[in-house]
Amino acid sequence: MAVGEQMAKPGLPSTQRNLMRHRLLLTTLVTSLGLVGTVAVTATAAGADTTAGSAQFTGTVSEIVDPAADTGIPRRWMRQVGDPAPAGYSHGYQWGAPPITTPAGLVTFTGTLDLGDAKKGDFGLIGLLDAATLAADERGLNEGSYIYVTMKDADTAVVGLSDGRAAGGEYVQRFHTIDLAGTDGVFDVTFTIDPAADPVGCASSPGDLPTAEGCLTLAVDDLPLLTDSYGTITNDGANGGEEFRDGGTAGWDGLASATDATGIDYDFTVSPSSPETKNDCKHGGWTTYGFPNQGQCIKSIVAHS
Repeated sequence: MAVGEQMAKPGLPSTQRNLMRHRLLLTTLVTSLGLVGTVAVTATAAGADTTAGSAQFTGTVSEIVDPAADTGIPRRWMRQVGDPAPAGYSHGYQWGAPPITTPAGLVTFTGTLDLGDAKKGDFGLIGLLDAATLAADERGLNEGSYIYVTMKDADTAVVGLSDGRAAGGEYVQRFHTIDLAGTDGVFDVTFTIDPAADPVGCASSPGDLPTAEGCLTLAVDDLPLLTDSYGTITNDGANGGEEFRDGGTAGWDGLASATDATGIDYDFTVSPSSPETKNDCKHGGWTTYGFPNQGQCIKSIVAHS
């Protein structure tokens, strides 16, 4: 599929960043932004699992989180946030602890994206990996939904929506090209994955509808809302071919040298999130999921078992 761009002149900058001025060019594959606004209402509707908490997902794309990865790995790729990593993962596929998992349903990433230290060529996908694909010991980077970020040069960032490169994957079709010159490079971001939303109202192309299962939305500062469909799962044996039917795991996919991470920093609250085992709640792990104490965290696991 052709890669496209969804942009418009931004409104007034937020008070938190009154020095920021984005100079944007207008190029688009879609003919109407009105549909996007309609989908936004759907994406923020009820549907989240209120018995689960929220988790903080913070870091840098392509950072080394496993000391064993420091040697002999020419590139750093996907970070699957969980310890231990699924069987078959090399140390080149990063992992951390505790895992940040979500139940099936509406999922929201809310926080900031910091590109102040990003340089030309930096690239990253930040979002949700299909839980069943990871459980089947598959890489999963092509079967997820993400915020897409790439640096065209030190002052130009492309930020958009992606659902990977699996069969039927859109990779990136709707995005903003943002001039970072004169800004601090920090953006307020809200990214939603909504399986209840009708893809007819958000898909960037009618050709995407046969594999579409829901809608993605991405709000970046005061820029126009981006939407697109998602649903490119190929792991039929693990989840019946339905992306996020068994929930997801927060993670990133990126590319960097063996010694240098990207300059793409993220700090998101993932809601809802849910621990997988009672051990996830112990030793202070309950705080990761936003529970008031260990007991409430364990009760949430029992309730979903």
